[in-house]
Amino acid sequence: MNISLEKKIFPGFIINLFVVITAAFIFLMRLDPDRDTTMDSKLEVIEIILFILSAFLLIVVYFIIRAQLKAKETVQKRLEENQQLLQSIIDNTSNPIFIKKLNGEYLLVNKHFDTLFGTENDKIIGKTDLDFLPKETAEIYRNSDLEVAKKLVELKSEETIQEKDGPHTYLAVKFPLFDAKGRIYAIGGISTDITERKKLEDSLKATDAFFNMSFDIFTVAKNNHFIKINAAFTNTLGYTQKDMDEIKFIDLTHPDDRSVSDEVFSKIKKGNTVISFKNRIRHKDGSYRWLDWNSSIDLKEGIIYSAARDITEKVKLEQEQQKAVDELSENEEKLRVIVENIGEGVIVANADKKVILANYMANDIFGIEEDDKISTDLTAHFELYFPDEKTIFPAQNLPMERAFNGEITDDVDLVLWDPDSREKRRVLISGRPLIDQDNKVIAAVITIKDISKYKKMEEELEETETKYRKLIGFKNTPKQNKEEENDTNDTTKK
Repeated sequence: MNISLEKKIFPGFIINLFVVITAAFIFLMRLDPDRDTTMDSKLEVIEIILFILSAFLLIVVYFIIRAQLKAKETVQKRLEENQQLLQSIIDNTSNPIFIKKLNGEYLLVNKHFDTLFGTENDKIIGKTDLDFLPKETAEIYRNSDLEVAKKLVELKSEETIQEKDGPHTYLAVKFPLFDAKGRIYAIGGISTDITERKKLEDSLKATDAFFNMSFDIFTVAKNNHFIKINAAFTNTLGYTQKDMDEIKFIDLTHPDDRSVSDEVFSKIKKGNTVISFKNRIRHKDGSYRWLDWNSSIDLKEGIIYSAARDITEKVKLEQEQQKAVDELSENEEKLRVIVENIGEGVIVANADKKVILANYMANDIFGIEEDDKISTDLTAHFELYFPDEKTIFPAQNLPMERAFNGEITDDVDLVLWDPDSREKRRVLISGRPLIDQDNKVIAAVITIKDISKYKKMEEELEETETKYRKLIGFKNTPKQNKEEENDTNDTTKK
């Protein structure tokens, strides 16, 4: 138990006072002439004892006082060391720190506070905010100090301070300081620079705004759950965030896509970025939507970030297109089979007048196996004549040319003479234009019917008929004589 200096000295003071009074009383007794002199020797002994006791008490008091002063000096030194340690600690923190009296005078500030406000410690102690800050700012700080003193609670507020590199935002925390009796005697304050945090918060707000306003689906996933989804996800699939907190996202995958999705998910968990992965995800109503995903992972946090787009309609259109292409291919094959089995030559040319299809009969007529080497201009392959085999047939009147002009022609009779093989063919050529919805010619179809054999058979029948007519006594008509004469002349020329 520690005893104060006053309690230690007071008993000694009382005893010493008693000794002095007693010694004074004995001295007065010895001045009395009527005293009993026999008592002088005893009184002298008593005086000596009292003197010795007084001296002892003075020595004790001296040592007590000396010990107390030394202890006080030690305490004062330790207090100064603690103050220096405290000042050193707060000086080396990046947060501005201060302690003020209730009247607003500064008791303590750290170096960062000095740097922040462009002051020095020894010049600010004992001063108020009005001494070094603009009046408006100082009054704001003073009002917040008074509010802390009034409510006796911690107060937090954001303050903007202009620094060399621009404005900085600080989170100021002010709190009351109490003495041993529980009475407030000062106000402390610590400020934290939250400029970067504010910028990050503003950036996150902008990101969240984009996240929620985007037409594309955005998700943040962890531990097999979508921990954050945007409005586009809800609009597309019908689920809310509360729904997704209870559903594993992999359970929404179409059963037929599950194995492939698991493989892709495994790649993502290993740190791979996946671009344009398509699968079907179950809608809340039970239907499925096709989504096109782009995903990456933060391996440190185990968070998967994904963006997706609803491509259901696109997939349906592609499927319909593929079905149409398949049907077209099937129909083309059927058409080719039909065309190949037609007993007439068939040629199809596009708008650029290039042959894109020719059946085997057409190949045989032209003597060319490669369809694209057949020219739509028949004069490139044959000499063209009317059936009299003398008059040249004009190329512009050919069914192919007329078809490209939008005309329909039927059974144009002409003779094809091949100068290389010196063969002729009597043919009937028909032409049809193919018109699109804009009434434009996009292709032409030409059929060539080789009637050479039929004409030869007709001639042979006529000859046979003429022979038998002569045998039975019929005479030729003038017309038949003229035709026979012409046939004889043509045979001679050829």
